[in-house]
Amino acid sequence: MAKPHRLSLANLKFVGISAVIGIATGGVISIFRVLIEHGLQFCTTFYQTIPNHWQNLWLAVPAALILAVIVGLLVRSEPNIRGSGIPQVEAQLGGNLEMNWVHILWKKFVTGVLTNSTGVFMGREGPSIQLGGAVGQGIAAGLKQQGGTRRLSIATGAAAGLSATFSAPLAGTFFVLEGVYRNFQPTIWLSCLTGALCSNFVSENVFGLTPVLPVTYQTLFQPVMYWQLLPLGIALGILGHIYNLGLLNFPAWYSKIKVIPSWFYCAIPLLLVIPIGAYFPATTGGGSKIIMLLATHHYALLLILAWLALRFSFGLVSYGAGLPGGFFMPILTVGALIGTSYGTIMNQLGFLPANLMNNLLIFGMAGCLTAVCKAPFTSIILITELVGSTRNFMSLTIVVLIAYLTADILETQPIYQVLSERLTSVKRYLDSLEATDQIQVPVFGFSEVANQPVRDVKWPESSILITIKRGNLTILPHGSTVIKPGDTLIFLVHKDTVGYLYQELRQMATNQTSELK
Repeated sequence: MAKPHRLSLANLKFVGISAVIGIATGGVISIFRVLIEHGLQFCTTFYQTIPNHWQNLWLAVPAALILAVIVGLLVRSEPNIRGSGIPQVEAQLGGNLEMNWVHILWKKFVTGVLTNSTGVFMGREGPSIQLGGAVGQGIAAGLKQQGGTRRLSIATGAAAGLSATFSAPLAGTFFVLEGVYRNFQPTIWLSCLTGALCSNFVSENVFGLTPVLPVTYQTLFQPVMYWQLLPLGIALGILGHIYNLGLLNFPAWYSKIKVIPSWFYCAIPLLLVIPIGAYFPATTGGGSKIIMLLATHHYALLLILAWLALRFSFGLVSYGAGLPGGFFMPILTVGALIGTSYGTIMNQLGFLPANLMNNLLIFGMAGCLTAVCKAPFTSIILITELVGSTRNFMSLTIVVLIAYLTADILETQPIYQVLSERLTSVKRYLDSLEATDQIQVPVFGFSEVANQPVRDVKWPESSILITIKRGNLTILPHGSTVIKPGDTLIFLVHKDTVGYLYQELRQMATNQTSELK
């Protein structure tokens, strides 16, 4: 029997809770951003004094070692603050990991500020997402939420975190929908969008309405020049694939270092950033400074390529050490350098006018992020919000599509999904808060369950199909109920089986049948 699904008081309650999560997250992330900006400015200024005052090394090196001890010990006491934090949030929402939100909140905040202030090539967006998730989890604990509603609060906080750090509410929402939940159920996008908008409102009151990367351009890429986007997209796909492999393999290479304990690996990038800051101050930090320099100045091709090599290599060194920091902005910086390098070459060959260089810089950011993370819609929307313009939408989307297809041919794996699976490979069961939980999976066209009666599908043991959501309808399934593409299936499962049952049920609902493979 089908019942019409309307915007109910329950949905309004979700919106109210999401607004609280968004406002709280916006406040936390705004303070986080302010402290990092002031810390980075101080460290960069200090690094620049070293070439003329070598005695300052006697301050810089011990300070870096002390900082490494503080950060390393905090990471050792709470391993889930290592790295960007996004894989941990994804694993938690997938039912494979549980975290202490109080420890995550203050330890990630402190280590994130200390790490990003030094100028290592890491971004604040990953920690912001994890901090937002911790805020959502804390509010859920206060409201005694459990199961799906608790996960929704965590996801809302994650969306709000990305929104506040980049002033990008739509990108924050799409990141959760595309990269974490991988479906567009109304309750999920309604809650995430509400939280993202509220957190962005707070951050705009602190930082103003100027986009994070206000890259300007006067001329649009004309259709007769679209052929130039093909080589760029292919190059971004290939280099993005290599960067993806580096992010996955550098931690293992670090583990071969036996002369220092693993928790002290962070000392390596914290020491190496000192000479980089002294002689290449524009390159330090997440990369926004160098992106804006590329957008407002013309540089020699060899210098751009040197910056690209430095950002590419030291970005992997920074992340591989396990420092609490993200790689969204470092990836965007690498993409901007690739796009600018390509544009400079095409300009010198006479194929591209100089006034289109910034267009390629923007295309490079979107294409590189797509190739590494395999989240094309998030990439398109994020870049659009970061630069504050949609005028390049058609040509940007073409580059994203080509980069995605190139990375797909090279069998690039979604970076956050792989890191999440690695994180939980030794822990299958979730120590959750209740005996039962719910799993929601979307049904794709041509999957093995599409257009099949419920009774004819061999469901996994310990799972009970309790509801089918079809557009605006909520269906209580019977044996004769036919499952349609686009449906969302809701299962009741035991709390200890959430992680692996979700993977099994999702595979059934999304994989194509053998006849179409």
